[in-house]
Amino acid sequence: MASIDYIEFLGENNRPRLKYCGEHVILNAMCKIMRAENMEIDDYSRILDFAYIDAGKLLRIGKYSIITWHCLIEGGAQCFIGDRVFIGPGTKLLTSTYKFNGYYTNEFLPEETRATLYGDITLCDDAYIGANSVIMPGVTIGEGALVGSNAFVNKDLDPWGIYVGSPAKKIGERQKPTDERRAIIESMDWTKHF
Repeated sequence: MASIDYIEFLGENNRPRLKYCGEHVILNAMCKIMRAENMEIDDYSRILDFAYIDAGKLLRIGKYSIITWHCLIEGGAQCFIGDRVFIGPGTKLLTSTYKFNGYYTNEFLPEETRATLYGDITLCDDAYIGANSVIMPGVTIGEGALVGSNAFVNKDLDPWGIYVGSPAKKIGERQKPTDERRAIIESMDWTKHF
């Protein structure tokens, strides 16, 4: 049988357990994190109520990113979330899934009867993930890519593309922020950055 060797904490109770916690990070009272010792979160990022996070091997969240209500980050692999990333309500980032052909799919059965597939997930800077999307193991979402609500993402997405559907398909290109808006961002403090 699988052994459970981790503890879950809510909200601010996680702060001293985090591997790294930047300045002005907000951990809402009802966010739940397990394996917080494997989590790094940079300045000005937020995790809202009812997010459930398993930091797996490593979870790194860049500056000014937000994980909104009822999100799930799950699995035993690594997850990298860049700067200024928005993860919409109900989204699921799955860094593991079961092998199902020829195996049982229940973690409480003997280990030799089941098998798990792991894959790191990367959400590059400025990615936008719409509500209720599912991101599968091994996926990289390129810089500035936009994933529409309820999308199922099982392959890498190009930078600044717009993707919708199940499975997600590219339907267009997202316009990059203007030079004036980029200048504002570049003038901000990016020291002590991952």
